[in-house]
Amino acid sequence: MPDAIRFPGVGTPAPEILGRLQQMQPDPLYTHWARAFRAPPDVQEIGRAAYNMFLSDNGLFAMRTAYIRQVEEDVLAMCVSLFHPPEGAGGTFTSGGSESVYSALHAMREWARDRKPHIRAPEVVVPVSAHPTFSKGSHYFGLTLIRVPLGPDQRADVRAMENAVTPNTIGIVGSAPCWPFGLYDPIAEIGRVAADHDLWMHVDACVGGYLAPWVEQLGGKLPAWDFRIPAVKSISADLHKFGYCPKPASTIFWRSEDLKRYHHVHPDDWPGGSYKMQGMAGTRSAGPIFASWAVINYLGREGYLRLAKQVLAAKAELAEGIRGIEGLFVFENDLLPLAFGTTSIDPQLVMGEIRKIGWIIVATATPPLINVPIDAAADSTVIQAFVADLRTVAARARGGEASARAELAY
Repeated sequence: MPDAIRFPGVGTPAPEILGRLQQMQPDPLYTHWARAFRAPPDVQEIGRAAYNMFLSDNGLFAMRTAYIRQVEEDVLAMCVSLFHPPEGAGGTFTSGGSESVYSALHAMREWARDRKPHIRAPEVVVPVSAHPTFSKGSHYFGLTLIRVPLGPDQRADVRAMENAVTPNTIGIVGSAPCWPFGLYDPIAEIGRVAADHDLWMHVDACVGGYLAPWVEQLGGKLPAWDFRIPAVKSISADLHKFGYCPKPASTIFWRSEDLKRYHHVHPDDWPGGSYKMQGMAGTRSAGPIFASWAVINYLGREGYLRLAKQVLAAKAELAEGIRGIEGLFVFENDLLPLAFGTTSIDPQLVMGEIRKIGWIIVATATPPLINVPIDAAADSTVIQAFVADLRTVAARARGGEASARAELAY
């Protein structure tokens, strides 16, 4: 091992440490999409201040100390109210979409052990566009994940999903919307399949959960996707996306406390007694909990509606710019992220060249699309700079001058 990376023998003065860190920071313009999802600076600051104030407080004690428990419960109560909850619905604060999905899969499995004890090899049916976290979680919990091809509109094919249901199926999933395309699966129709076959239905709204309610209030037309669908038992939604709360912050909501109990595991087989925790994590910073409370209260309904308008306007501005570039097209979708592809240009060249300029961005492999996670911090300066660089890259690709290639992948 090189000496340069050995554990330091003596400490380094704080100014030098901070100076080094400052030098490590990349250009904020080119990293804008990678730092999503952010609100304007004033919202970021209130979240940062609250986060730092409670950074060292241990979220493990949310079930033991009133000041953390009350704030966490307030956050969950405020948030679940957006999803048309039935009486008795509740939630869990988590570290991100992955933990929220893992929580749903774990609860689904435990529920099935009670309700369908004859099943020894449980299966879960999802559209192929469902997040890879479902594959990871299924591996962790001993579930078999069945990914079903999409329909021609790139949404879940409900008939194909129902045909994939077997006597071993315990759950079914829809996205609202999915990440690759920003499209809503037909949640109501998937719900009918869940009801007919007595399945746990989970809706993954990690991307759009905290944007869709405001878009709907602004008159946007989205399919019903939340607890309005009677078969939906759980919903995941990320506060650190369009909730504009500092990472890591997500939520999972349960239709009832009776269903939520399948999520909890409280071991008591050690000298310390019962090891009670809200989510899967033990020790965790309470910073994200208090930061989420602060941001939600700072913005309120008026603030979230205002930021939703900004996001939709930014999406329209970026889409218009991309449509004006020869060889590129915008993938029409329901919400976000915005995605665009190429017609007469090699998409790997576009991806490679835009990354060579310095933009950090991700893509979808099938079909080949480049994803842009627009947030409320994306102003015309960022959008016009990105469009200008795209125009240059496309021209170079059309003229045979582009050489940098990059794999289309997340």
